[in-house]
Amino acid sequence: MTRHHRRDLLKASLGTGLLLTAAPFIARRAWADETTFQQAQRTKSITVGVANEKPYGYVDTDNKATGAIVEVLRATLAPYGITDVQAKVGAFDTLIPGLLAKRFDVIGAGMYIKPKRCQQIAFSNPLTQAGGAFAAKKGNPKNLHSLADVAKSSDAKIGTQLGTSQVDEVKQAGIPEDRVTLFSKDTEALAGLQAGRVDVIYFPDLEINELLTTSADSSLERVAPYVQILDAQGNQVFNYQALGLRKEDTDLLEAINKQLGELLANGKLLAILQPFGFSANELPPAAVTAEKLCAA
Repeated sequence: MTRHHRRDLLKASLGTGLLLTAAPFIARRAWADETTFQQAQRTKSITVGVANEKPYGYVDTDNKATGAIVEVLRATLAPYGITDVQAKVGAFDTLIPGLLAKRFDVIGAGMYIKPKRCQQIAFSNPLTQAGGAFAAKKGNPKNLHSLADVAKSSDAKIGTQLGTSQVDEVKQAGIPEDRVTLFSKDTEALAGLQAGRVDVIYFPDLEINELLTTSADSSLERVAPYVQILDAQGNQVFNYQALGLRKEDTDLLEAINKQLGELLANGKLLAILQPFGFSANELPPAAVTAEKLCAA
């Protein structure tokens, strides 16, 4: 073999080696430019942040992510080939920071769409409509049927959870801070009620139902009647739960909203929610959108 031929073969082999070596880097660079939605479609997997609270988002005994909000997420993503939903558990008030830090891709807890939150993250259109509720000791000893009742009382104490919309609602109702106890979890709030640290605990109605069902404590009850917060016209005000996403994930948001609209229209949204205690009363009106709620 001549020197010229050997040099050509060496150049060819080096070129092939460089191509083979460069291929993984090229692929990784392409993947680095993917959106969250594109990556989820490629891997068929997405990670959801949950607060491990029933009935919204939690990890069951088989280590599977489930709950009303998680199952709706699963149904919206399946048509795009995204079938593996993994969960990361954190305290409710850490979910927005966790999403922004990219510890997971979507918030799948019972989070309300609120303008203050809309400044930080994007929301899907509503999955559910929710009212508030009280739980108290049997007989409701202090006769508390609304946040206004608690505010008017001189010594009534209320408990709710850190980082939730209920904290703002309690404050807006004029209840002094020294009569408000904030717990890190809803189950801790229930324990506080049982121990007499508070007279009522305040959570979304289905969450109160779940807490009372799980505890099976006959000394506690859901307060009835309960008067929802009223607007300036005297109409009851409801909250709307949704999935939380990073603002840059516009293609993922569009894909989820498209499927949500179809699930609501064809009745499948209710079918997904019902096993978790929801009824038709908890379905959001189609005219209520995240855009409108964020602008309210």
